[in-house]
Amino acid sequence: MVVKARQQEKIKAIGYIRQSDEREDKEDISEQTQLLKIQQFCEFNDWELVAVFKDIDYSGFRISFKKRPGFMEAMEYLKNTPEIQKFVAFNLSRITRRKKDFLAIKDIMGQLEVDICSTAEKLDFGSATGRMVANILADFNEYYSDNLSDITTDNKETNAIKGRWNGGPPPIGLKKQGDIFVEDGDKAIWVKTGFELAKQGYGPYRVAKHLLKKYGVDWDPRRVRYILTNPTYAAMQKWKGKLYPLKGGYHKLVEWEDFLYIQKTLFGKEKAWKGKDDRQLLSSILRCPVCGGKMHSRWTLSKKTRRYMCSRKNLPGGCSSPIVDLPTMNDVVISEIALMAKSRYQSDEILSKLDDDQNDSTKSIQKLRDEFSKLESAKQNVFDDYYLYNKRTEDEFNALIKRYETRQKEIERLLEKVPFPVKNKYGDFDDILNEVGNTILELSTQDQRKLIELLIDRIVPGTPTKLTFRWGEIKEIPVAKTKYSGAGVYFY
Repeated sequence: MVVKARQQEKIKAIGYIRQSDEREDKEDISEQTQLLKIQQFCEFNDWELVAVFKDIDYSGFRISFKKRPGFMEAMEYLKNTPEIQKFVAFNLSRITRRKKDFLAIKDIMGQLEVDICSTAEKLDFGSATGRMVANILADFNEYYSDNLSDITTDNKETNAIKGRWNGGPPPIGLKKQGDIFVEDGDKAIWVKTGFELAKQGYGPYRVAKHLLKKYGVDWDPRRVRYILTNPTYAAMQKWKGKLYPLKGGYHKLVEWEDFLYIQKTLFGKEKAWKGKDDRQLLSSILRCPVCGGKMHSRWTLSKKTRRYMCSRKNLPGGCSSPIVDLPTMNDVVISEIALMAKSRYQSDEILSKLDDDQNDSTKSIQKLRDEFSKLESAKQNVFDDYYLYNKRTEDEFNALIKRYETRQKEIERLLEKVPFPVKNKYGDFDDILNEVGNTILELSTQDQRKLIELLIDRIVPGTPTKLTFRWGEIKEIPVAKTKYSGAGVYFY
């Protein structure tokens, strides 16, 4: 627990403002209104307001407090500024509408010795009364949000069934006219062309290049993919995983049968990227050596293997970085971690960290431990000889015990220099390595990916390729060969 020295000076406070994007009463609890109330509350209590943090257009129910940048910035400020004693918001619902989050926030504030205060309820939740009321309000706020969410969900489901649009702007190529969507000039032509090309078998990259060449439309492949997979262009609406027809004259930029054909041929399960839990082994940690961007896997033209390449590689004026052979890169990274895990606990690796001036009797960790145990037994024998059998004088007893304990302390100091394990914010890496040393090669691909992300911060291909581990260590891997012209393809 963080202990703060309370000084006899003006109490310092920080303010927090949150405005949701879905509220109808935005004007009543606007950013300016909340700020004014926080300032007035601090002035009334004779507190010094030293900083205000904001989260605008962030839900207090759908979004956890840990994912709100303004709130987390406020938490970091409190940790680094121990003189702050009060955290002031317009009301409790501005902090969160989730009971679970409120309890977590209250626990964090308690450790920091900061009191939560509400201007609307005129309460300091640091008091006994304030804490009781806070729990009641937290329950009420969660109930209100749950109930409002249920009503909203029911209304949107009804809209979908009746063929009405559920809200939000129309996608590019369409524009709103009254209660329906109609074609939006040249943009509609671009989208139609994209669907026609996709029907012919063009993927997002080729569609993007064609649109740029023919119309000068600078769309990246990711944007093209979103367009080609959006059922709204076929006058359909997705809600809760189901598709409902949009009724009342919505314009179509692609026929529904053609849309389904494109989804099957271009984006079927066997061809689609499976998302976070099924991505390629190194996609999240590979960084381009030229532009610093992320590198993703792509099929070769022959569809026989995958390769890692910069995400900007195929864009107009694309990155000139090299391409990395996926199978050999994956294998060499897995092998490097397995080798590190095994060698980390071998005696030659450990003893290299010890001081150079040690004598031969301390060249093995096991020898050090054995010697420590023998000294402990020797001390016990001296105790027995002196106290039980009267075989030694007091001077002999003191001299021997002192000598044995001195040597034991020397051994403890030597053992402390062994590089295991070091705790830090990423976890106990050495313990992880110890556990996986003999099993990493047997793990499933997805388990290997999770392990790699836990241990490695980033990989930058090059000659040599550099693996930067999360504890700061850098390993260099040589490239076995480079094929093809230009930037080439790296093989390991």
